[in-house]
Amino acid sequence: MSPSSDLPAAFMLDRWRVDAQLDTLHDGERSVKLEPRTMRLLCVLAAANGALVRTEALMDAVWPQVVVTPGSLYEAVAQLRKVLGAQAIATVPRKGYRLALAVVTEEPSPVASAAGAATSLGPHSLAVLPLRARLLPHSHGFIRESLLDDLIAELSRHPQLTVVSLGTMLNYEGHHRPGAREAGRELGTAYVVDGLLEVQGDTLSVRVQLVAVDQGTQTWIDTVELPLAHWWDTAGIVVGRLARALNLELLGHAAGVRTPQGPAQSQALMLASRAWVDLFARPETRAVTAQASAWSQQALALAPELPMASVCQAFCRWRESQFGWGDAAPAVLRAQALQHAERAVTLDPREPDAHYVLGLVAYSLGQTARAEEGLRQCLRLSGSHAPAHGLLALIRTRRGHPEEAAALCARAFALGPREPLRVIWYLALAWANLALHDYRGAFEASQQAMAVNPDFGTAYLTGAAAAHQLAATEEARSWIAVLRERTVFKSLQAVEERLPPAREAAHRQQMDELLALLAAAGLP
Repeated sequence: MSPSSDLPAAFMLDRWRVDAQLDTLHDGERSVKLEPRTMRLLCVLAAANGALVRTEALMDAVWPQVVVTPGSLYEAVAQLRKVLGAQAIATVPRKGYRLALAVVTEEPSPVASAAGAATSLGPHSLAVLPLRARLLPHSHGFIRESLLDDLIAELSRHPQLTVVSLGTMLNYEGHHRPGAREAGRELGTAYVVDGLLEVQGDTLSVRVQLVAVDQGTQTWIDTVELPLAHWWDTAGIVVGRLARALNLELLGHAAGVRTPQGPAQSQALMLASRAWVDLFARPETRAVTAQASAWSQQALALAPELPMASVCQAFCRWRESQFGWGDAAPAVLRAQALQHAERAVTLDPREPDAHYVLGLVAYSLGQTARAEEGLRQCLRLSGSHAPAHGLLALIRTRRGHPEEAAALCARAFALGPREPLRVIWYLALAWANLALHDYRGAFEASQQAMAVNPDFGTAYLTGAAAAHQLAATEEARSWIAVLRERTVFKSLQAVEERLPPAREAAHRQQMDELLALLAAAGLP
């Protein structure tokens, strides 16, 4: 029989909902993205509705006007069987294949036809559905509600997000729980968080995905696994990591949405979100910083009272002063950064990022006590703020407590294992290990920082110092060359001028030891 193309864009296949337009399969608990040709193969088989489709017809339909071997078809069939089950596609020897699952077509609903309409709660809005549970012991049934409560609470701490309340979301418990897209349409949110709790032996697996309601697409997924017996000890890490990742992902997607030029407040928020994503979710480079600066300046021009725009301006001015990327003198740029950071805190004292950036700028000015208080306030407002944990490790080292850095950085890595800002956490470990005279640890942490961001000049300072002490002559020579050729740290004098002033005894001792090692390594 010849394959037909009469199937609608979406249809049901056993427990799977097939969205051919988006190349995705959904079973109510997870979404699977197929390669376009694999989806085309599935649609051709589904259109035959259980009848045989000959090999030649399949190859003509899936690879039109392309010369391929039967091996391409075998591979595509194997991919479908891996997702749908080994018995889902039957082989008819020497003839072809047929689909062994029932096909049910869907009528387009009035709600579906409204996809793409503006959501009532705005582009930064989301709802967290109660997570499904599989094989969860009755004694641990409380975990579902606990996770829902904690996730909503942690996400709600971020002023830029609009999060549907716990009371509303508890109504979605039970057998009539809708899918993520349906729930988002009912609630008027741009995104929905959905997920699954599953027990596998002694391990609890928490899988969470973010669904964009308008497109019905899964934009992000993460899985955290932990010992079931130690749930209470690790629940904070699970919630914090998921909340941090969701915040980054949500703003990243919302920032990419094109909006009309107006009203001013909405346009300003979109511009500031783009700047925020560049600064917190992209590698620290000159180009990224320049783009973020331009967007946040435009946002401030449209809405001078927008805290996020001031946060971004403060972060940009700090980077320009630290890495020599600005036109003004470093002291001028730091003063501007402090002004923007203080304004952000004044505009919204509940904004965690404002306190984080204030801590960063205060540290660059040598105000370590103020920097520490800013970071601790950031963490009081948002325990999932991974960068605050990492920067606090550096500041505690500067204040004479390098032994605390490892635990603080471990928390940062657990909360944000893939964040570009983790380069600072590796740097914090490198500084702490130098202070503890663990030169091997400093050497390795510096290399990890370089791997995350090869343009992060400060990592070559700690790396060259540790390499010299370990008699790793080749690395020391190479990293001194990088410092002189590609960074602002071209001399010992430049290191003194660019790094934060050492106003406490422990910090001064660390700086003196660093300068001595760098001089011995060959920095003029």
